[in-house]
Amino acid sequence: MSSSVRMKGRTTEEATKSALEVLKAGRDEVDVRVISEGEQAVLGVFGGKDAEVEVKLKTSVAEEAKNVLQDILDRAGHISQVYVQDDTAETASLEIKADDPARVIGKDGATLSALQYLVSIIANRGKEQKKRVEVDCGAYRKKQEKRVEKIARETAEEVEISGKEIELPPMSPRERRIVHMTIKEMQKVSSYSVGDKENRRVIVAPKKS
Repeated sequence: MSSSVRMKGRTTEEATKSALEVLKAGRDEVDVRVISEGEQAVLGVFGGKDAEVEVKLKTSVAEEAKNVLQDILDRAGHISQVYVQDDTAETASLEIKADDPARVIGKDGATLSALQYLVSIIANRGKEQKKRVEVDCGAYRKKQEKRVEKIARETAEEVEISGKEIELPPMSPRERRIVHMTIKEMQKVSSYSVGDKENRRVIVAPKKS
């Protein structure tokens, strides 16, 4: 059964009611978009135009993100399958199984990040409660996370020993967040970010007593 339908009626209320019957759904289970308010006939006989609405079943951010991502990959010619890996109050995590993971991920994860950004915007559009959408393929992000965590821990150890700040190379927002979260667990060091845009980087410093 389709998740959306367009219907006409003498009024938007009548058109919406007809659409709900087709979708077998209640009013609180759908989103209604009015396409045309219609025009009343002259003397109730001449002219006039029916009202028209589009009624769409509500979906969760996770389900919407999955459908959007699958559609993008299909249109791009990827042989792939998208799964909802996790769905919490704050985050919807998607995993892509693809025949060519490297093509989906892109150089340094650039394609994967672009997909995540685009899908997040579309899936959250019109939703009262926004969610962060995370997209992974072939566990790339998990491997990346472990790599960055290792860099953060090794840097923290150096800072503890030397007592001096260490500046890490420029990182993506996601990588910087991983560093900050890792350093936050430590008692003797702290971290902060400096720089702008592509040159924004993390400084790991001894914690002031």
